[in-house]
Amino acid sequence: MTGTKKPRVLIVEDSKTQAEIILYYLDEEGYEAVWVDSPASAFKALSQSPFDLILTDIIMPGMDGYTFCKGLKNNPEYSSIPIIIITQLSNPTDIIKGLCCGANNFIIKPVRREQLIREISILIQNGPTQSKPEACLQEKIPFMYDGHEFSISSSREDLLRTLISIYQTAALKNSELERATRELNEFTSHLEELVKKRTQALSVTNEVIEHLLIQRNELITRIGHDLKTPLTPLYAFLPYLQKKETDEEKKEILSVLVEDVTVLKKLVERILKLSHITPDSISGTETRSDLYQISVEVLGNHSYMIEQKDITVVNNIRAGTYFRTSHFHAMTMLDNLVSNAILYNKDNGMITLSCEKEGKLQVISVEDTGIGLTKDQTERVYDDFYKADISRHDHNVHGLGLSIVRRIISLYGGTVTAKSPGLGLGSNFQIYLAGEDVRSDATLSEYGG
Repeated sequence: MTGTKKPRVLIVEDSKTQAEIILYYLDEEGYEAVWVDSPASAFKALSQSPFDLILTDIIMPGMDGYTFCKGLKNNPEYSSIPIIIITQLSNPTDIIKGLCCGANNFIIKPVRREQLIREISILIQNGPTQSKPEACLQEKIPFMYDGHEFSISSSREDLLRTLISIYQTAALKNSELERATRELNEFTSHLEELVKKRTQALSVTNEVIEHLLIQRNELITRIGHDLKTPLTPLYAFLPYLQKKETDEEKKEILSVLVEDVTVLKKLVERILKLSHITPDSISGTETRSDLYQISVEVLGNHSYMIEQKDITVVNNIRAGTYFRTSHFHAMTMLDNLVSNAILYNKDNGMITLSCEKEGKLQVISVEDTGIGLTKDQTERVYDDFYKADISRHDHNVHGLGLSIVRRIISLYGGTVTAKSPGLGLGSNFQIYLAGEDVRSDATLSEYGG
């Protein structure tokens, strides 16, 4: 980022974990970010120093994000500050409501670095709309969605800019869907080959594959529905802009957007209807994944349960640590290990993530202070459908998470182990794989508490 003055961003987020992730992203990009945990604290911060942009959650104690946005836009002192709402809500109505309250754009959790920086950069570069005379012609734009009438106050310039940004979000979701589908199909293909070669030794593999196929379809459906969310405002506003626009250049832009959105709509509908997608041939090229980035995303995805159990998570995985697997497989393995560490941990416990070199091997370690394991359990914990704590009857616990980790790492020629001093003394789950060099300039991150 050029210039002597760093753009200032105010983060209004009641989750410490989510806030620290965003703070890290912004600091890396050269922004000056300030975090507060409530709208009341935000108004206090705004009264003390100026900010170029505001990031706010929707669901917060005391005053929600909608009311906060309205309060900002009704105050002449703050009304020109761009607002991005960050939310876990996936209902299009919730997003539309946020835009009607004065938000300039939205980002759906978990926050992705590239999207966050892109949206912030666009809004800051464009600057306050009130400073531009041609953009001050505000209109009340009515539209219907799902049987409800909405109205948004915006200039056509601002609305077009917002729609283009929303379209980029939709394109990003589509790219994620394609990547996840491709890698899930590759994984399924590998498992099917294993079944052919080890039919008797892997008697339950068919059940595992069936479960993974179900997970694949559920993932495709979820991402497909998430993709519909940013598309909804496009369908609502693009016809209005087409009808009102007189500038030929802008008409051409709108025509391209309408065409692309139509194609994307058909693609989403097709994906949601398909139960199977033909897998591509498996690439022979070596893949690598950013393990630190993945660890940040995984911790963010599990932030709710971490905070519910008041678990402290120490992430000792260093920035610049790469692992010799695909992004999806690394994400799946670490997500299962972290999920397991949370599930079997005690309240006020601790989870420690690390990645170190042992000779030519790279070792990922997820250590917890949970229920611990017996010697017999450490030898069986990666077996299909095995549960260390048989007293649990949670329908979400299938005993497959760690077995999936074992199967993924076996595809790359690696091994997994489980260690524990004994019952009640915690466990340490480790993945061994010949891999990349680990950078020595460690930066420790701490979450939870």
